[in-house]
Amino acid sequence: MRAEAELYARGDSPLHRWDARWKTVTLAVLIAVLVSLESVRAALAGALMALALLAGGRLPAGLMLRRLLTAQALLFPCLVVLPFTVPGAPLPGSPLPVSREGLHLALLLYLRALAILTVGFAMVYSTPMVVWLRALQNLGIPRRLVEITLMTYRYLFTLGWELTRMRWALAVRGFRNRPSRAAWRALAQVVGVTLLRSLERTERVRQALACRGFQGRLRTLHEFRAGPPDWIKSAVGILLAAGLWMVDR
Repeated sequence: MRAEAELYARGDSPLHRWDARWKTVTLAVLIAVLVSLESVRAALAGALMALALLAGGRLPAGLMLRRLLTAQALLFPCLVVLPFTVPGAPLPGSPLPVSREGLHLALLLYLRALAILTVGFAMVYSTPMVVWLRALQNLGIPRRLVEITLMTYRYLFTLGWELTRMRWALAVRGFRNRPSRAAWRALAQVVGVTLLRSLERTERVRQALACRGFQGRLRTLHEFRAGPPDWIKSAVGILLAAGLWMVDR
């Protein structure tokens, strides 16, 4: 099993060719600015900027649209709830009890969250996970944290496959998830077997790493070579982030 993002992380767009170290720092600065925005106008500009960045990755439009629509399940409730719950002056001409402050807060939070999610999609879908973690290690992130993150990412899919096999085995044996003692007992046994298999796999992974001479440092075949195009992209990104901050202030 592979992560969906890994299928598109080795493209040939300007976003894919951007050095992972410079891209990480630039997008982190942009996200920090997006989090601090306090005006709807600046938040709207930030959301449009994030969408343009995502479009620069030349990723499948249908896939990105589905991911953004899925995110609406988390973002849309703030547009519905906050205008009616935040106290403030009533919105002129509205037949509903909507406050101007609540509407402003709802739009601000929605646009900021949409922009941050879009920037996150641009980062994840344009950089292989191993390359990104190697870039974080080069940027000074603690080595142990990088290793734990990589192992967790790698073996989540393995454990997911184990759970899928367990579910198939239960279905073949006629198991039906009903609120009964027998069903609960079967589920408890499945959880116990899964934990035991996880511990056994962890020990095998440790032994395999030791046999391959792993010394506690992440090494990849990818070599970072930042050049003028990477510096220009980062400079443009920092200038745009600074422009958003100035518009907001």
